[in-house]
Amino acid sequence: MGKQEVAFDPEIFARTASLFAQKRSEFAPDAVEALAGDVLRRLASSSKPHDPFDIAAISDDSIAAFCAALVRPQSDPARQFIEDRRAEGITRMGVYLGYICAAARRLGEGWDNEQLSFIDVTIGTGHLYALMRALRAERSSARMEFDARRCALFATVPGEDHGIGITVAADLFRENGWDIDLQIGSCHDTLIARAEATQPAIIGLSLSTEGRLDMLVRLVVALRLILPETVIGVAPAAGLNVQRIHDLVDIDLVFTSAQSACADLEQLIRRQA
Repeated sequence: MGKQEVAFDPEIFARTASLFAQKRSEFAPDAVEALAGDVLRRLASSSKPHDPFDIAAISDDSIAAFCAALVRPQSDPARQFIEDRRAEGITRMGVYLGYICAAARRLGEGWDNEQLSFIDVTIGTGHLYALMRALRAERSSARMEFDARRCALFATVPGEDHGIGITVAADLFRENGWDIDLQIGSCHDTLIARAEATQPAIIGLSLSTEGRLDMLVRLVVALRLILPETVIGVAPAAGLNVQRIHDLVDIDLVFTSAQSACADLEQLIRRQA
């Protein structure tokens, strides 16, 4: 398999790894711990018995070497390890199920057994998440066609009860022919379950306070894991740092008003249709 055939986006990997490292420095340890725990649980449970891949073909020594690369502070060793395995002929799904899921389980066990430190696990988790995003970022003709049915999930960030702004936005979108699933006051797990069940092509989230930024980050990371192709936008309250939110949260769009959000998404649909 030639390098040019490897479905791996190094730019997305580098950007996502850097953003995850920024999250570790920006948020309190308990918020980072919750974020890392979400990623590890989701990835560790991704491999199912009916998955068409024989994980026994990958040795324990190889998984251990991968984990050693993951917990290094620099992101290059983990990226190089996976690129080398792809060049050797392991499929994209083989890497995902055979390496990423196995490493997530091993990191989680090491954390529970106190064989790995908090720093080790959060660094490794960030690199695992970045690898998953890079592997699933298809930039070829095989990319899933954008869903132009104008269906979207709108929701407040978990912990927020004020839904006036997003309700107004939902009404405006509906007047313009959109089918909007509006969720106000739902908890993290409920929103993830809703998104997983409905598979929306577009998700719009409302953030009213800087104090909920860690909850927004946790929600977006979970959504990226289950819906890698979904367009995610955030509507922050007035006075919040828009550029910081865009950079830190790893979203596709920032909406400054309901009207601009509608226009931006209509333009996106026309461009991707």
